[in-house]
Amino acid sequence: MIKKNYNRNSINTDKRIVYSCQVENTSVQDISDQWVYIIPISGLILTNDINNEFIINRVTFITVKKLIRVRKRFGIRKKISELRSDRTFDLFFNPLEPTVAIVRHGGKPSEITTKVTRLVIEALEILATSQLGYSKRRFNSFPSVLDVRVSSMKYLCLSENNDSSLISKNLVGKIGILVLDEEWKNWQKKFFFLDLIRIINKKLQVDDLWRINLYRAARLIGQSLSSNNIAYSFLLNMIAIEALLTKQYDKYREELPNRIEAFIGWVGYWDESNYKDQINNLYTKRCQYVHDGNESNIEIKDLLFTDDIIFNMLVNIIRHINLFKRKEDIISFAEKVSAEHLLGIVGRKSKIRPKTLSFFNRMYTDEDYKKI
Repeated sequence: MIKKNYNRNSINTDKRIVYSCQVENTSVQDISDQWVYIIPISGLILTNDINNEFIINRVTFITVKKLIRVRKRFGIRKKISELRSDRTFDLFFNPLEPTVAIVRHGGKPSEITTKVTRLVIEALEILATSQLGYSKRRFNSFPSVLDVRVSSMKYLCLSENNDSSLISKNLVGKIGILVLDEEWKNWQKKFFFLDLIRIINKKLQVDDLWRINLYRAARLIGQSLSSNNIAYSFLLNMIAIEALLTKQYDKYREELPNRIEAFIGWVGYWDESNYKDQINNLYTKRCQYVHDGNESNIEIKDLLFTDDIIFNMLVNIIRHINLFKRKEDIISFAEKVSAEHLLGIVGRKSKIRPKTLSFFNRMYTDEDYKKI
């Protein structure tokens, strides 16, 4: 078994203002054809280290500079320079984000645009999942089709007893840019994300239902990591954990700790930090929020703990995907580990757990608990 500490921070405070306008032609909207959608993406930078391109499912993220060279590959008939010079497209190209998403789709724009946009948004949610473990939550980015990642909030604070006052204007939101560079690429190679993309892109074979399950869980995690709402992010994490580890009609309160324990119960933290009770406590808070709308008990530490649980689950599942080609394999694995416990075989003595299972413990600071 491998136990490691991991810690990585990054932030980019680039604050650009982008204006966009959509020009509609109702007659074109209803023409059935093969269409190439070019959608600008904010909060995302691609670099030479990943060949200026990244594919998730049917969506290709690509730099505009590279698109200029390879536009024929995507069925774009005219040169980008010609499109730029056409005054019809002036508001689209000037200015333009350095990264765009390309989707090719047949049909009528009036009928397929919503679907295409959804494909891009889902791909961005999955891409945001690459931040899990890579950067601390307070530094996370929000790659988006919209330029609404950051807004400003101002306030005036006045003393009731004297002339003391405080005025402030703060940026609120995900300020950082997700940069897919050499550091990002090398880090992802060591953990789960690149193989997760191979599964989603059908380059790594698993059961079809399990692929869909992993796709959905990745979207939930990406949504969580991109949000500033602590309770909402916590709930998304809990749903993702349940999606990965449970099946319909399970007794979740009993099964969640058992299935998580199967993967990380061998590490000393499990008993020292009383992980089983912590997980039960998380589930109680999840139920209070879902059934009563009570989010008052959900704390930042709960959210960060679910981040760590999900990270370790994904690393161990994806690294051992040959053992876990379907969700039923995870359930069977957890049942066998539980059976070992009844025989007094616990911790590192397990014959069922692969010796290559890992546990990564995130080190948090006081700032991490204040600035999410």
